[in-house]
Order: sequence, then C-alpha cells, then structure tokens
Amino acid sequence: MEKKEIRRLVAERKKEYTGARLTQWSKQITGRLLELPCWQEAETVFAYMDMPGEVKMRDFIRRCWEAGKTVAVPKIIRPETAKGSSTVLKEMRFFRIDTFEVLSEGTMHIMEPDPERCECLDCEEDALIIMPGVAFDTDRRRIGYGGGFYDRYLAEHTDHPTVAVAFDFQVFDRIPSDEQDIRPQILVTEDRIMQ
Repeated sequence: MEKKEIRRLVAERKKEYTGARLTQWSKQITGRLLELPCWQEAETVFAYMDMPGEVKMRDFIRRCWEAGKTVAVPKIIRPETAKGSSTVLKEMRFFRIDTFEVLSEGTMHIMEPDPERCECLDCEEDALIIMPGVAFDTDRRRIGYGGGFYDRYLAEHTDHPTVAVAFDFQVFDRIPSDEQDIRPQILVTEDRIMQ
C-alpha cells in the first residue's frame, strides 16, 4: 500500500471508535509510558498537543508535571528568510509549558505555545521525545502527516530518546518507508510496547 492509501485507511478506522474509547485507550497508553525507564529517567519531556483522533496527551503532561519533569511542546514556525530566497521550510521548535493556559490554536488547528511567554528548549538535546504519527508498523516505521517536521527535527537533534504513541489500529505489519524517515526507538499502543 502507498502512504496516501494508508493515511486514508487510518482515517476510516478512526471513525469506527467513539471519543470515550479513544480516551480510555489514551489512559492505557499513558500508564505504559509512565512505566518506561526512559520516561522515569528523563528530566525533560518533549510531548505534543493532540489533534482529534490522536492519542490524548493532556493527562500524560499533567503526570509529567506531577513528577517534577520539565515539559515542552512543539510550535511550527517560519524562520526568517534570507534576502532573495524563495523557498523556506517551516520548522518545529519546542517551548516549555507549565500550564495549558499559554497555548493557543496554531498550525493545523493544533494548540501551540506562545513563544512570547514560553522558553525555547531546543538546547535540551537529551529530552525524551513523545511523538505522534498516522501509522506505524511492527518494526516502528512511521508515516506522519506529510510535513516532515519530526524527521527534520530528529535529523538535526540526534541524541533524543524517542517514543511514538498510537492506537493499535494504526499499526500495520509493514508500511513503506523513505530514507529520511526516522523510526522511534519505542512504539507504545494500548496493547503493546515495540522496541
């Protein structure tokens, strides 16, 4: 199957489940994340703010705060362009949040931190990254939403431990992968942990 077809299939599968079911599974995934040694050892966690149909992150982020961990979430920014340059890729940066009140709707209607009120933590090269995705396979290959934000970020910041989270219906036996696609070290669903 091609990536486009897999994205369509996952979107159809998401419609089969209620919000309550996805919330329940998200809580199970949070429980599994909290048992991982890489989470227990992390001082800083780079999480994400979920879109509808993704593994919900707010409960997980609260648990990080309760454990005394620093939390940052991504914001998509357009860097300053050099004079005469016509092509500029948007990039993902991680900003510290201590409350959800510093978030507002941003790219793709995802809640993002306000860079005027939040410190950029891109220098935290050993932070644990929790990443979403559209689909995965049992070898942890990942299909994202097509923007390449995590692949570009992780290609530049290579020391992060990485954990992807997904619902089990997002996991396939094998999905196509490109050379630039970066696999997370661990994949966590409501039913299993793959590493």
